[in-house]
Amino acid sequence: MLELTRSVAERARSVAGVTAQNLAFQDVVALAFHAYVFLRVSLAPDSPDAIVARRITLALLVVTACAIILSRGEVIQGQRARALTYRLGLFLPMVFSYFEMRVLLPALQPELMDYRLYAIDLWLLGTTPSVWLEAWNTRPVVEWLSFYYYGYFLVLILMLIPALFLETGRRLQELMVGALVVVAAGHFLYTIVPGAGPFATISFDEPLHGGFWWNQVRVTVETAGAQLDIFPSLHTAFPAYFTLYAYGHRHERPFSWAWFVLALVAFNIIAATMFLRWHWFIDVAAGLLLAFAARRLSVVVAERESHRGEHYDMRQPVWEEL
Repeated sequence: MLELTRSVAERARSVAGVTAQNLAFQDVVALAFHAYVFLRVSLAPDSPDAIVARRITLALLVVTACAIILSRGEVIQGQRARALTYRLGLFLPMVFSYFEMRVLLPALQPELMDYRLYAIDLWLLGTTPSVWLEAWNTRPVVEWLSFYYYGYFLVLILMLIPALFLETGRRLQELMVGALVVVAAGHFLYTIVPGAGPFATISFDEPLHGGFWWNQVRVTVETAGAQLDIFPSLHTAFPAYFTLYAYGHRHERPFSWAWFVLALVAFNIIAATMFLRWHWFIDVAAGLLLAFAARRLSVVVAERESHRGEHYDMRQPVWEEL
């Protein structure tokens, strides 16, 4: 029995050592983010939202930690199984972290920051763009921008899902590090600067005159949106980041032409966030700043970690091939 205990302890120490050696920057960011939100909601006052949020945040933290230990600790021996476990275990909890915000943010019982954000807009611009853009409140304009706002989700899917399973090497490292930084930093700031947006804070002369696409946006936000998720605008940060990423690889296919398409789409989505009264100007500015910071950081991190698994570097590659 004593020998078995020693064997288990030695195996655990071995796995811990290998995991620590193989940890990548994005692993630390993901673990730190999930640990943070779990700690925040654990310290929040008891409420129905808090009870649900604690369970969800703990589950996402455990799934992420287990996936990292199984893959980075090389508990799973087969490369393909290990690579798949890592991809799903790191990516899916970050996706679901958005949906946890719907119960997490109210559970924190926050003081909404809308009037402070509005005051910044007034100081910078003399108004907020949602008010100025009321002059273009016509059905064609509302539908045009609602289509792009709704298309944000398609942009996320097309940029991330195929790359996660088909891309390899430096491009995948840059894309995923930046995307992870955007979502982790964005969701972290939601808990620090909560708000509902212009539509819930100030009065407008008329409701938006939309049709099918505007209704799709409203239903999506009402049923799946986190409600208090305005600062920074991730509807700004993600399209802007993808455009910067594509432009950085504009000499490679398909980004030789895709960067321009992404730029046009990003411009319309960013305009839609303010026109549809979801965001203050400062939310958009913060989203742009986050996109540029994530792009710069992704290049630095990818450069530093690009040689893992090569020559005399015994560390596991950041993204093993499927």
